[in-house]
Formats: sequence, structure tokens, C-alpha cells
Amino acid sequence: MLPFPFLSKGGLPKWLTQSYLNNDIQKFVQEMVEQSISSSIKNAKMMGSVHEVEEERPEQANGTLQASTFESNDHVYVRVFVKDESVLPNVKIYHSSNELVIEGMPSSDDRHIISLPSPVRMKESVSEYRDHHLQIKMKKRIDPQFTEVAVPTLD
Repeated sequence: MLPFPFLSKGGLPKWLTQSYLNNDIQKFVQEMVEQSISSSIKNAKMMGSVHEVEEERPEQANGTLQASTFESNDHVYVRVFVKDESVLPNVKIYHSSNELVIEGMPSSDDRHIISLPSPVRMKESVSEYRDHHLQIKMKKRIDPQFTEVAVPTLD
């Protein structure tokens, strides 16, 4: 016994065997597939270019500190170019949920504030020095707290 009962009783229905209907259906399906693929490629290109713009932002604080910020899914990174390693013991780094403060680089009196692209946690931050770059890694804050603000009614 065949899985489709109409196949055993005389084949396919008459309207499915007519070639002009099959060609129209096939043409319609092919057009829809091409449209969906081309629109998804356009959207992917547009989203990729937007993501690349936000991915890395070089910053010049007071023209002397070369720093760039970028983010991954879980972390925000700030990478600072260090010309002279001897300043590292005097460097102090602080951060809030949206700003990073670097004191003592490149000279002991300098203070630089760098805005972060996403809110970060107050703890779980680490720094690492490698190849003349100081990299600060901060964990993103996943659940920002929101407060509802009442909107007055118009009477």
C-alpha cells in the first residue's frame, strides 16, 4: 500500500499534471527564494557595516593617550598604547559602570577619562600588559536596572 491513497486510485489529480500550473508554481517559488536571499544578504551587509563601526573606537584623550575601546558579547576591552614601561608602576586605573579613568600615564600628572560603549560590572575587571599595550578587560553588566517614569496625562 502506498503512503498516499490518491496515487493508487489513478495517479495524481488532474490539476497537478497540467504543465502550465507546474511552471507557474515553480517560477513563483524560485522568485520568492531569490527575493528572500537577496534581502537577507542586503540586511547582513548593512548589519555588518554597522557592527564594524561600533566594534573599535580609537580615542585620543588630550592628544597624548592612544586608547581604543571594543566589545565582545560578554566583555568590554580598553587597549592603551604604552611607550615607556617604566610608568606602569605609577598608573592607577578606576572605572564606573560607564567610564574608565586612567591616572599617571604618560606623565604622573595626567588623568584621562574614556567612555565605555556598554555598562560594565563594578568587579571582575583585570588588566594585562603585553607588546607595549595595556589591556583592561571588564565584564558587561547584563541586567541594567530600569525605573519607570510616569507620563502626565493631557486634560
